[in-house]
This record gives sequence, C-alpha cells and structure tokens, in this order.
Amino acid sequence: MTGGLPLVLAALLAGAASELTLQDDLGRTLKLAAPASRVVSLAPGITESLFAIGAGEELVGVTTYCTYPPEARQKRSVGEMLSPSVEAITALSPDLVVATVEGNLRDDVLALERIGIPVFITNPRSLEGIRRSITQLGILTGHRQEAQRLTADLKRREDSLRHEASTPPVRTLLILALRPLVVVGGGTFLDDLLSAAGAENLGAESAGSYPTISRESVAVGDPEVLVLLSDAAADTSTLLEQYPEWRRLSAVRHDRLVILDADLLARPGPRALEGLALLHSVLRSARQ
Repeated sequence: MTGGLPLVLAALLAGAASELTLQDDLGRTLKLAAPASRVVSLAPGITESLFAIGAGEELVGVTTYCTYPPEARQKRSVGEMLSPSVEAITALSPDLVVATVEGNLRDDVLALERIGIPVFITNPRSLEGIRRSITQLGILTGHRQEAQRLTADLKRREDSLRHEASTPPVRTLLILALRPLVVVGGGTFLDDLLSAAGAENLGAESAGSYPTISRESVAVGDPEVLVLLSDAAADTSTLLEQYPEWRRLSAVRHDRLVILDADLLARPGPRALEGLALLHSVLRSARQ
C-alpha cells in the first residue's frame, strides 16, 4: 500500500500541473482541466493564430470568414461570425470556444456558456494585444513554446518597421466602408498599425472605434494618403465616382490613393505584420 502511494501522489500532481487557469480580455477567469484538444474559433484572426502556433489539429470548427490558411477551409463551418449556429458548435463537442469582442455577439457567448461550453474572449486592440492573444492561445492549447517563438518574431519585425517609420507622420485616412463612410478611429489595433507604419490617423479625431464621418470632413482633413480596404471598393474609380470632390485631395492629386488587402490589415492575427509592412511601404513612398 505504501508503494502505491507515491504513484497516486504523482498522478494527482500531474493532473494538477495540466490544469489551466487564465483570465481573458474581459477579465473573466477560465479554468480548463487540461489544454484544449477540440477548439472552435469564431473569428478569422483567432483561426490564423491557432494555425500559426501549430494548433491546427486541435481546431475542429471555424466560421465562414475563416479562409486562411487554406487548411482552414477544410474545417467544419459553424456559420458566420455574427450568427454562428450554437447547435453546430455543440455537435462538435468542443472543450473550448474562442470568441472576440468586436466580431461576436454577447448573446451567442452566453448561450454557449449556459450549456456548459467554456468560452474564452480575446480582444486585441494593438499589435501588443495580438501578441498577447497568441500567447493566450498557446497556453490554452498546449502550444506555449510555439507561441513564444512566434510572438518574439512578430515583435522583432514590428520594432524594425517602427524604427524605419516615416517622420514626420503622414496624414492618413483608412476607410473601411463607403456607404456610410466608416473610418478607423483611435484605440483600435488598426490605429496602432497606422501609428507603427508612420501615419497620423486622421480618423482618430472622431469619437468611437470605427466612426462614421462626413464627406466634407475628409476634404477638411485633406489626407496625404488615402487607404481603402479591398472589401470596401474594388478599384479607386469606384471611390471617386461616389465622391468626385475628393479629386482635389492631396492624396489623389499625388497618386497616393491605394487599396490594400483587407485580410492582411483587418484581421488581428499574425499576418497583421504583413499589413504593417504594406502600410509602411505606402507611407515611406509619400515622404520620398
């Protein structure tokens, strides 16, 4: 009997070591008996982060917007970000669902938690926040070391681009939608992306994370660079047809009206550094 006691104690200690307690970005405490092995992601940035740290095998469900990497398309779809199917999620028997603040609805999170499915909320609002989210996902899925290596690499790339950023900052407006006219405001990860690339974000002057502004205010601000996300307009002529008076803007007169890939810029995941490099290139050219 005494010989069996150390074995029992060792088993208990091993179980305790595998238990996880982690606070999410809403300050809620999540407890898991062991690293998650069946994860459902409710946002593209989360999906990309999971694959990037080697947790693709643990990922069993994604949304229809989770299109990268290509392997993500092979995962079971649970519906759209704003309207995922609770039934489809439940059918996958997940031991963890990861959701976001800005892309998912509180009611869906509460519905999942009512039936006993653990939900972790991530809310990256800066490049540092993206790294924190990746670190959290590494802990939750048992991929700590892979997450540490990835975040260290992302930090090195960010520091290099920040060091080379244009000075003085380039007056820039980043447009998310044309009707209504929605731009990137302050306190968002896209605002941080602009700052890191060397931009003065003119949208930060308006209230809200993603404010709706008037066409006249764009003319008053007279951005030196005007950036559209690719899902807002397919080409620059579309923008100028809707807002012909913008042809007098400095950005348009100096051929600094650009359309950039929304998937690289608007998803708070590891590919945001590719988006940062794109912005950096555009803004550097504005100062040359």
